[in-house]
Amino acid sequence: MTHRIKIKKKDTIEEIKCNDGDVLLKVLLENNYDINAYCGGEGICGKCKVKLSGKKIKRPKEQEMIFIDQKELKEGYRLSCLYKVDNDLEVNLKEQEEITVMTGGIITELDLDLDLSKETVKLSKATLDNQKDYLQRIYEKTDTKKINYKYLIKIPNLIKNNELTVLKYKEKILDIDTKNKNNNFYGLAVDIGTTTIVIYLLDLKTGEEIDVNSFYNPQKKYGADVISRINYTQNNENGIKEIKEVLIKQLNKGIKKLTKDNGLTNDDIYKVSIVGNTIMLHLLLGIDALSIAKSPYVPVFTEELELNSNEIGLNINQNAIVQILPSISGYVGADIIGDLLTINIDSLKGNNLMIDIGTNGEIVLNKGNEIYSCSAAAGPAFEGANITFGTAGISGAISEFTIEGKEFKYSTINSKEPIGICGSGLLDIIAELYKYGFIESSGKIEDQKKLKPWQKGYLKDYNGQRAIKITNKDSSKEIYLTQQDIREVQLAKGAIAAGIEILLQKTNLKADALDRVFLAGGFGSYINPDKACYIKMIPSILKDKIIQIGNGAGTGAKIYLLNKKAKNRALKIKEKVNYIELSVNKKFQTEYINSMSF
Repeated sequence: MTHRIKIKKKDTIEEIKCNDGDVLLKVLLENNYDINAYCGGEGICGKCKVKLSGKKIKRPKEQEMIFIDQKELKEGYRLSCLYKVDNDLEVNLKEQEEITVMTGGIITELDLDLDLSKETVKLSKATLDNQKDYLQRIYEKTDTKKINYKYLIKIPNLIKNNELTVLKYKEKILDIDTKNKNNNFYGLAVDIGTTTIVIYLLDLKTGEEIDVNSFYNPQKKYGADVISRINYTQNNENGIKEIKEVLIKQLNKGIKKLTKDNGLTNDDIYKVSIVGNTIMLHLLLGIDALSIAKSPYVPVFTEELELNSNEIGLNINQNAIVQILPSISGYVGADIIGDLLTINIDSLKGNNLMIDIGTNGEIVLNKGNEIYSCSAAAGPAFEGANITFGTAGISGAISEFTIEGKEFKYSTINSKEPIGICGSGLLDIIAELYKYGFIESSGKIEDQKKLKPWQKGYLKDYNGQRAIKITNKDSSKEIYLTQQDIREVQLAKGAIAAGIEILLQKTNLKADALDRVFLAGGFGSYINPDKACYIKMIPSILKDKIIQIGNGAGTGAKIYLLNKKAKNRALKIKEKVNYIELSVNKKFQTEYINSMSF
C-alpha cells in the first residue's frame, strides 16, 4: 500500500509517495528534503521535529515527549525519525536558515609560489638548419618534460599559430592550445567541516582572495557527528555513494555561485586544495570510513592525495589539480594540518597549545621540537546538537549572555527574535549561571530554597526536567536550559580540559609554562575566552595568553594552494606530530572525571 505525503514549504506544495510503514525521516531524506537529524535518526536529539496534519495523526511515543511540549503536541509536531507512515499526510517543513560561518582568519602573508602555471609562449620558426621537433621546442620554452597523449596529438593543428598557451604542472604539460584568449587563472581553497563548509576563491596570478562562500555541510541530515554518518553508510545499501554525492552536489553548487558572482566560469578554476577531518575526507572520496570508527581506528589513508577534478566529480576545469592535505590520524585530520601551517608551528618558538573546537576537540601541544596531539570526543553540544534549545549559528540564535543586576541580558545573531542557543551563547550562559550561583560546581542546578528571591523566578520545570528559563517576558518563544543540557556541556568541556592535561603531562609541563594558546575553528573563534577559562575548559592561568585565529584550517588550505613549499612543510609537520590515543590512555579517564566540575 502506498501513501501520499504533501510537503508544504514556504509558498510551495509538493507531493511525494511512500510505502506503508516507511519512516518519515527516511522518506524525506530520500526525496532530498533538508531536515536536521543530528543523532542520525536514533530519536535522541529531537532536531528532526516536523509539523504534521491529516485525517489521523498518531500519538507520539513516550520517547518523543522529551522533545515535544504540550503546545507543540496540540499543533501536531512529531519526530520524523520515529514516525512510521500509515496514511496520507501533510508535512510542514521550515526553510533552512543561513548559518553564520567563521570564514576569516588571522592575517598571514600568503606567499605566491605556484607549481602550476598558465603561460603563452612563442615558438622559434622551424628551418632546414633547425629541424628540432615541435614537442622539444615546447618543452624548452616551458621548462617541461612530459605531456599526455591527448595533447600531443593536438600539436600539428596548433603550430600554425606559433604562439601557444600552455598549462603546466611541475614538469608536465596538462593542456595546450592556441594563443590564450582567456587569461583567467583561479583556484579554490576548501574547508569541509562536519557542520559547515567554506570555499575561498583566489586569483592564482596574484594570490588575492576574491570571494568566499560558506554553507551547511549537507551531510548533517545524516547525523551531526562523523560516527552517525558512518553508521548511515553501513545501515543503508547505497549509503557511501549517497553521502558522497550529496556533498559533491553541494560543493558544485557553491563553486557555481562563486564563479557566477565574479563573472567567471567553472572552467577558470585550475587548482583546488581541500582540508577536513579524516572521516570527512574519506566520505568526500566515497571511501568506506568504518575502520576509523572501530578499534584500532585506522584510516584507509592519511597521506596527501593529488587527484584530477573529474575523478571526484567536481565541476571545474577538466585539467584542474585537486590536492587533499595530509592528515595525522583517524581523528586528527587535514584541517589540523591547516591550523598548524597557519600558526607556523614548524618555526614557532617556546611552548604552544593549539585547540580546534568543533564537533571534536583536536588539541596540539609543542614543546620546542616535540609535537603531541590528541582528539577529545567533545561531542556536538557546542554545535547545537543534544541541547534542548540548541541551534547552529543562525539568525535568532542567542550568541551572548550576561547577568546584569538581577536580569538576564542576551544578544542574538542578526538581532532577531531568539529561537535557540548556539555554542558561544551556551558557554556564556553556563559561565554566568555558575558565577551567580544558579549552578553548583558539580553542575547541578541549585535547589530553589537555596536561591535568592530574585533568582527563584527563573527556575522552572521543562518536560519533567529541572530547568532555567533564559528568555525574558518580551520574547515570543520561551527558551530553557535544562539539567541535561548542563551535563552535555560538562561532558564536552571535560573532554577538552582532560585532553589538555594529558598533553601537559606528556611534555612534563605545567599550564603556566605555555607561551601561547591558539583557539581555532568556528566555535573556538566566537567564544568568550574569559568564560571558557571561568568554567575550567581551558586552565584559567592561560586567560591572557589566548589568541583566536579564526578559520585556521581554511587559511592553511589557502597557504597550501598558493605555495608549493607548503606541501613539504605539511608533510614534515605530519611526520613530527606524535598522536596520543586517549581511549587507551590510563590517565585520561581520571582526568576526564576530574575535569567535569566547574
